Amino acid sequence: MSSPTQAEAKKYTVLFVDDEPNILRAIKRALFKMDINMLLAESGMKALELLETNTVNVVISDMKMPHMSGAELLEQVAQKYPNTFRVVLTGFADIDSTIKAVNQGKIHRYLQKPWDNQELINTIEEGLERVKLKDENERLQLLTRAQNKKLKDINALQEQTIQKRTKQIKAALNRIEKNNHALEQVLFNVISINPSINGKFAIEVSELAGLLAHQAGCDKETIKVTKYAGLICELGCLGLEPEEFKPAFAKLNYQQQKAYLSQTRQAALILAPAAHLQPVCDIIEYQFEHYNGSGLYNKVAKEIPVGARILAVARDYWRLVSGRQTGIDMTPRDAKLELKKHRNTRYDAEVLDILLNSEEVGHPKYIENSFNAKQLKEGMVLAANLYNENHLLILPEGHVFTASTIEKLTKFEEEKGIPFSILIKPEAQTTEEPEPSV
Repeated sequence: MSSPTQAEAKKYTVLFVDDEPNILRAIKRALFKMDINMLLAESGMKALELLETNTVNVVISDMKMPHMSGAELLEQVAQKYPNTFRVVLTGFADIDSTIKAVNQGKIHRYLQKPWDNQELINTIEEGLERVKLKDENERLQLLTRAQNKKLKDINALQEQTIQKRTKQIKAALNRIEKNNHALEQVLFNVISINPSINGKFAIEVSELAGLLAHQAGCDKETIKVTKYAGLICELGCLGLEPEEFKPAFAKLNYQQQKAYLSQTRQAALILAPAAHLQPVCDIIEYQFEHYNGSGLYNKVAKEIPVGARILAVARDYWRLVSGRQTGIDMTPRDAKLELKKHRNTRYDAEVLDILLNSEEVGHPKYIENSFNAKQLKEGMVLAANLYNENHLLILPEGHVFTASTIEKLTKFEEEKGIPFSILIKPEAQTTEEPEPSV
């Protein structure tokens, strides 16, 4: 069985005031079955004393008493204890003054003498019910305020937890991003350190692929993965013999050319464990697909990733210029004319036309912002990956130079005796005038 509520368990107090002791005794007899605390007072002054020392819920007073009438008593009760239910017992002669007191709000109910016991009980129960409702209302308000405060505290704690978790997630994502970037650079260094693979060629392909993707209106992520795919486009050659990829493609026999083209499958196997590199893997795997669907896998243009179509143009341009396609170095103009022969068959016309109409090909994008180590200043931002003479990455694009990195590069230049050509973003250059020499 459920426990009673606070309002039901509480025992309420009723005060009866009358200057006639026999009336008080009669009331006490009439109400002996009611579960209440009963207080009796023979005057208004005694009633006020009891009210000061007891929590009284209902006051029932005779109207006609010496020194202080019932109306006067209940008026003071209304002022000092407004939540107390107030009832007056009155004779017929006092009915007018009683009604006036009721109308003024000093008295809730009145009963005429001689009273009916059941009516008296009903009146007391009515008053107690009103008191109980007020008590319950106050209890609920206190509970609501407490719950609201608790909810506010919980929300504040949750907000703090969310902010903390958000910071932790961002930090974790940054670490993952840094680790992924480090892995990407390690892959390129593994390629470049192979004496049979030309790292400089990969850098040129990467820069041109990024330029074409940018001018083709690709989004930042597509530009990024296409540029990186160009950087490691020969990753699959690590699984081949040097004689299968080192000579010019036109000088290879049929079996060697077939092996050379299989580098895409080799690259896909190497990159398979790195799920985040899947877009890069797709570009490398389909880089030898022809735009008209006559390539390695016979895929039509709509199935070839845009990055692969861009890489095909950038790769073959530099293969022609460097002699890796025919065995004879071509000028940029002749290389473009050769590529143009395969417009809309081997190469995507939209991508190829960007190359054919571009004057930037073969020219560093930030050539006017090239510095050696001694010219660097703290806060400058690296505009392109910085490689050593073996085409191994030293610093990644976007690096913000510090005193420490400048010192290391300066020592490197002094040891090798060859200055770097460091490309700096224009907006990151210092605008301060150099101090005059003395």
